[in-house]
Amino acid sequence: MEQWDEKSDKVSKLRPDLEKARALLKMTEVREKRSQLTPLPEFTTLLTEEYYEIIKELITGIMSIDGWKTVSHEFLIGYLARFYQEFNTSEVMTIDQLRIIRNDIAYRGAMISPEYLDRNQMTLLSIIQKLKKIVNQKLSTGKP
Repeated sequence: MEQWDEKSDKVSKLRPDLEKARALLKMTEVREKRSQLTPLPEFTTLLTEEYYEIIKELITGIMSIDGWKTVSHEFLIGYLARFYQEFNTSEVMTIDQLRIIRNDIAYRGAMISPEYLDRNQMTLLSIIQKLKKIVNQKLSTGKP
């Protein structure tokens, strides 16, 4: 994970975009519904990848509301770690580990053992719920 650096060329300051955040939230809801239909252990790898996409989209939604954009998945996580203290170090590291696993799936064809989700699924679902709560709170107030 890269530490958040607003001066990086991988980061842009933009006007807050609540509509983008709403659209991303809606997409994560669709992904969550699909993930509930995924039988385990056969589709562990795809479900793991889906959890990452949900988390990534929710963090992107938060950043959109706050008026930031980044092309770096590492900076997404760095942003969360820097500005959202409700996520402890263990949760941030879990998200970053998931990013690395997702890259292994996407770029190396790695298959994920069902034991990974046995150990981490509850934590990932908890992280997703916390992120959704933040997005919904920000959208309801209309403030970054």
